[in-house]
Amino acid sequence: MKRWGMLAVAAAAITFGSTLAMPDVAVAAEGGVFCGSYEANQKVTRSEVLARSRTWLAARVPYSQSDCFGNRYGAYRTDCSGFVSMAWGLRISYTTHILEQVAHRIDREDLRPGDALNDRENHVALFIGWADAAKTRPIVREQAGPDGSRPVQRVWSAATASRYVPLRYNNILEAGSGDTGSDTPVTDKLVVSAGPQISNTGQQQLEIFARGVDGTVITNFHKTSRWAGWQQLGPEVFAGDPVALMNPQTKIVEIYARGTDGKIYHRVDGQWLALGDTAVAGEPTLFWNDGTKAVEVLARGTDGTLLRFTDKWAPVGDRKIEGDPAVADKDVYARSADGKLIKWDGTSWADQGDKKIVSDPSVAVDQVFVRTESGSVEQYAAGVWTTLGGKGTGKPSAVFNSTTGSIDVVQLGEGGYVEHSRAADKGWTAWAKLGTTKVAEAPTAMYHAQTKTVEVFARTDDGKQIRRFYKEKAGWSQWAVLGDKTVS
Repeated sequence: MKRWGMLAVAAAAITFGSTLAMPDVAVAAEGGVFCGSYEANQKVTRSEVLARSRTWLAARVPYSQSDCFGNRYGAYRTDCSGFVSMAWGLRISYTTHILEQVAHRIDREDLRPGDALNDRENHVALFIGWADAAKTRPIVREQAGPDGSRPVQRVWSAATASRYVPLRYNNILEAGSGDTGSDTPVTDKLVVSAGPQISNTGQQQLEIFARGVDGTVITNFHKTSRWAGWQQLGPEVFAGDPVALMNPQTKIVEIYARGTDGKIYHRVDGQWLALGDTAVAGEPTLFWNDGTKAVEVLARGTDGTLLRFTDKWAPVGDRKIEGDPAVADKDVYARSADGKLIKWDGTSWADQGDKKIVSDPSVAVDQVFVRTESGSVEQYAAGVWTTLGGKGTGKPSAVFNSTTGSIDVVQLGEGGYVEHSRAADKGWTAWAKLGTTKVAEAPTAMYHAQTKTVEVFARTDDGKQIRRFYKEKAGWSQWAVLGDKTVS
């Protein structure tokens, strides 16, 4: 009776479409047949379906056919069809056998984010998008067994997908939802770019992130011919600058930043959530683990040891590092406490020669770029050091241009000007100044997949974010200020 009482309170708080705020709670269902009952099946947009479903992923709801989970969207059974019922906003937790009472069959080619793939005898999952251009391998979000398993987003094989019937919820709202529908971008190649700016292949836009002078995280994006304008991502104040990564599986932008309490925070469904209780000293470095199909986070701990977060923070070896690391494929590069470039290969740290370096590493493909005590930029690849010369300060920023197959590097040169060098057939080009605009700190660079441009960002002395880009045959653009927002 005690378990039933917990459920009754949770269900009562949200019966009949109430919007009362309530914490996420796991409650047991008597006999596994009833969780919450609501006035009617809701009308929802595709964006709302995806937002609702993400809350269960964030809460890591354990699978069970006899338990319920309640949050602001209601209390639903914690199995596959309960998960879809919650995402669609159904009046009760439906089963796979009766989902077609509230949905209708559609052609497989017409699947859109928020639709479902149903095997009425076994399982159902939400459709998120396609992982291949041929539309045979769907990206799905599902609450799958066995008991205790957490909801996941993953890619099904074509063989698995062929056994499922595509369904569309009868009350899905198409018009004005802002969803891309059947135009969901697809790619056969992982597209991963991490940093304060990313190429968002899911929305086909360029996104940048920064910390305002008030310490809040702000963002701006460019999709067509202009920037949308700066927007604040919550009132929370941070001590470090944000970084982001485009998750190639989910097509969701993952954003992280270091809080004033030293903890790393991840933005999920409009909220900043801490990654455990560990305080760190460095900024987060993000990378995509293709083996586990997950975003992982690296950060320098308060004792100088590199820490890695998967489901909890754990040390990466016992070597002390300075600054922030960089990841090249499966290797991690960092600047040691004694000023050497070191590499973690998954087993141990190893010095990469005796060259003294004074900056954090920057990686493009499998090549590493650092700055030495003399101010020159050095390239390290396959055990060989090559000098790019120049005389600058701060961390150089390297980017692989997949249009030309070349590597571009930018740096903060003498006099406070941004300088650029490119790998050519006969070696690196001489450092060339990009205009006469002075900047306050080292620039960052990235490759934008949609426009096939090398994008360079910097901050002026008065705190304005500026951008310049390079497009093959057209050359370099001029520096442009991205609105009047002052960034730190």
